[in-house]
Amino acid sequence: MKTFLKILFLLFVFFTAEVKIGYANLYPWTDLDGRTLQARFIQLDQNNLTIDVNGQPFEIPVSTLSPESKALATMLQAQQKPAKKLYDWTDSSGRSIKASFVSSTAQSVTLEVNGNQTTLPLSMFSVASQALAEKLGASKKPKLEDKPNESKASITAPKVDLKGDLDTSKVYPWENNANQEVEGKFLELSKDSLRILINSGRQEVSIPLDSLSKQSQSLAKKLNSLINAEAKEDAVLVKKRKSMKVPALKESDLDLEHELTNTLGQKIRAKFIEASNTLIILEMSGKTKPLELSWSSFSDESIATLEALRRMKAEVDSRKPKISPPKKNRLAYYASGKYKGYHTILEAETYVVAVRSSGNGLDIFVKQEQAGSSIHPLGVPRLGVSFGTYYTDKTDPKRHRSRGRNIKDFNQYPEPSTDRELIELSGTYTNGGTFEYNIELKESGLMLWSKMKDPTGEEWPSRHRIGIAVRGVVADAKNLPMEKVKSAVGDGTFSFNPVSGKSAQVPMDLKWTDVRKKMKVNTNNLVSMELSGKPYDPVIISISSVSNRDMRLDMDKAYAKTFPLQGVSLQYFALEERKRQEVPKNKALKIILKPN
Repeated sequence: MKTFLKILFLLFVFFTAEVKIGYANLYPWTDLDGRTLQARFIQLDQNNLTIDVNGQPFEIPVSTLSPESKALATMLQAQQKPAKKLYDWTDSSGRSIKASFVSSTAQSVTLEVNGNQTTLPLSMFSVASQALAEKLGASKKPKLEDKPNESKASITAPKVDLKGDLDTSKVYPWENNANQEVEGKFLELSKDSLRILINSGRQEVSIPLDSLSKQSQSLAKKLNSLINAEAKEDAVLVKKRKSMKVPALKESDLDLEHELTNTLGQKIRAKFIEASNTLIILEMSGKTKPLELSWSSFSDESIATLEALRRMKAEVDSRKPKISPPKKNRLAYYASGKYKGYHTILEAETYVVAVRSSGNGLDIFVKQEQAGSSIHPLGVPRLGVSFGTYYTDKTDPKRHRSRGRNIKDFNQYPEPSTDRELIELSGTYTNGGTFEYNIELKESGLMLWSKMKDPTGEEWPSRHRIGIAVRGVVADAKNLPMEKVKSAVGDGTFSFNPVSGKSAQVPMDLKWTDVRKKMKVNTNNLVSMELSGKPYDPVIISISSVSNRDMRLDMDKAYAKTFPLQGVSLQYFALEERKRQEVPKNKALKIILKPN
């Protein structure tokens, strides 16, 4: 056990450099005494397991490992790909790390550490490491295609043992008739061409079959036969799984680890993630990356368990809302379920905030009953908030019109979410202007800030603001008898807190004409406005700003509205005309929804 204890000690030592390169593919290794360490798998032979600890290889006798770790090592060895050659790279301060070479330019070198590629400036390396990068870059093998004005130096590919064991997952050298080669993974063989994956799986290329050497043509045919045989085996196993009697599971079993046995009788504990017809993806405790294994590597009993988990996940996924993809001027959104039509959701016990797929605002729903009308699945809509950019259309000199700028496209398209605290959107208007919209979604409060910029030479300059629509709370109030209106509104109140003048609470069933006469309420240049009472129970909605310095929050009762209960609108914008293209973060609009 001394070797194991030595490795546990070395886990506390970390390599530090100007650019950090993370370790990936870490697995938990446990000995017979229950002690566990995290390390990268290198290889397994008859007597020893070789692991990578902080860039250094260490051997552990297989006899000292727990049965679970022995099983894990066996599975990983079966999937092992040829190791890349490691070189010592030293920076200008004398610090070193082991990494394989990928490529280099006159200014940089790309290295690979544990499957992660990182590009670093050559200037940070020592003279010796710069020379090594130059040497390795110069010896990089050319592509198959002949290029004009390039030397056609013959590069002989290493021979592949066509009679030995071949693996369709491995990278092989492919040689053409001019003795040039490229390394790639076999994908498909057709009558006239070979399709392979090159550049570490980042690029797919097609090569004319008659341009390949006889050896490479034979290799392609053998790998194609192997893939066809594997496909037949997979098809048989798929058919077997569909008719298999599987154990009864609950949805909660998807969150648990399960004991699984391979065809050699070795056991591991892992959580099911997902599965295709050929592969199963599992997650082991303490492992940084999922483990991919074939169905055929498991015993029949474990296949039945995994098939039950696959069916359960498919059933759960079928209940999830469908997602409608984004378009140029529209974000992706939930296409089914109670969130249908919206992009991002904040759902609390008493209310729901739903960000529109248009990206230009949100709606606030209060969870309450409302007799005599259809209820939205999210509750009763009480507030709408929108980013707005406007300009004065002077096409008709006798009649100027105020018009809005429309969104042409977004710079990014985040996925719909029910667990996002900050939405940052930017894009372009149809006139070429740009915008940035920001929405912070927290149960402690919402904040909105934004800015826009006109294109150079814009004939009709734009003005930007945030608009708040306080929706009416009684349908067709104008034609209802007052007793029904009062019953619906109850103790509903608008509270105004102006920058100058007295604060006032306005009953929602009092006419605006009486409000002006009896209460002398100032509804312009507000510090805040609060909505409370029966229409908003069980929440109180407060609208204000982080700082009202140099900003205006004005209310407009809107044309032909007699009562506050019919709804109002508010505008939030910069006080100075020259600053009306931005609502800065330090003066953001703030909306708080608190329990009543």
